[in-house]
Amino acid sequence: MFIFISKILSILIYPVGISVLLGIISVISLILNKKRIAKITSLLMIFILCFFSMPVVSHFLVRFLESKFEQPQDFPKVSAIVLLGGCTQPAVSPRKYVETNCNADRIFHAARIFKMGYAPYIICTGGKLPFIYKFEGSEAECMASLLKEFWSIDTPNVIIENKARNTHEHAPNVEKILREKGLEKKIIIVTTASHMYRSVKIFKKHGFIVYPAPTDYWEDKKIQWNIFSFLPKIEALFSSTMALHEYYGIIAYKLLGWI
Repeated sequence: MFIFISKILSILIYPVGISVLLGIISVISLILNKKRIAKITSLLMIFILCFFSMPVVSHFLVRFLESKFEQPQDFPKVSAIVLLGGCTQPAVSPRKYVETNCNADRIFHAARIFKMGYAPYIICTGGKLPFIYKFEGSEAECMASLLKEFWSIDTPNVIIENKARNTHEHAPNVEKILREKGLEKKIIIVTTASHMYRSVKIFKKHGFIVYPAPTDYWEDKKIQWNIFSFLPKIEALFSSTMALHEYYGIIAYKLLGWI
């Protein structure tokens, strides 16, 4: 129930959600002949959409998160590479095969690190939320299938953890797997660069020794300054929303004592 409520509430505090609420208030205000309130809410709605749709805004929102960790040159030997879910699309019609999404670099980077010999296992961690999207299997199984198909990384080198429904649940589930195998809680985490800060904090909270392997950078280190940096783009609105998702997540996890 907590996860369901959190997913619903989060929609209302993203730029599009806030704009929809303001639009509703504006329409109701017009019906009630409250023209001043309608005007203010309409202007706020336009401002929020335009502001978060500017590439310059999305750049700084995303880069602040991405800059927390740099990509290291190498790693020490660890018990496992932990690949966090969220980078695949299941084989649901019309897809015949499992495909990747905008976070696809996660799985590429995990395979790359494994091939370099830093760990004997890749733990694919990620379940599913049936109330949002129903499909056969889990995110973990989707990732494992791609590791096998494209890199020939298969059991016994791939461990599937298919219960975690959010970032908070990855750590205790991975901890249980390592404990059962008698392995040290020493891992390399692979996830999107903007998601790495919260992920590292979660695993460290559970006593892991963590080596971040950020990938899937959405922004260059330096922005390309030109007129288009200030013109609204749908891609920038998406990036801003994803960045806000992380900021909200960090705040919520701190308030709940999870990080």
